[in-house]
Amino acid sequence: MSDTLRYIDYQSPTMSNKKIEQWEVERYWEIFASLANGSTHLDGNQAASVLKNSQLRDDQLERVWDLADVDSDGKLDFEEFCVAMRIIFDLVNG
Repeated sequence: MSDTLRYIDYQSPTMSNKKIEQWEVERYWEIFASLANGSTHLDGNQAASVLKNSQLRDDQLERVWDLADVDSDGKLDFEEFCVAMRIIFDLVNG
């Protein structure tokens, strides 16, 4: 993980601009790295187990994926993964 990555700005679908704080970035990196097996992106199969832990419905998770996958390549890079995780956190925690 880059030392220059301190936080990530994102636009939540239901809220104004939010910041993903450094401690969140570090936690999400641990999860991402454990799933990516050295790759720079996660596909849906790699991310599914973590995303489904949220207990959100599949249609909700598909929408989260679509929002986070900003380049529409069908994979999530680390920043996109952080956005997906934070959106899920916000949805689960109101």
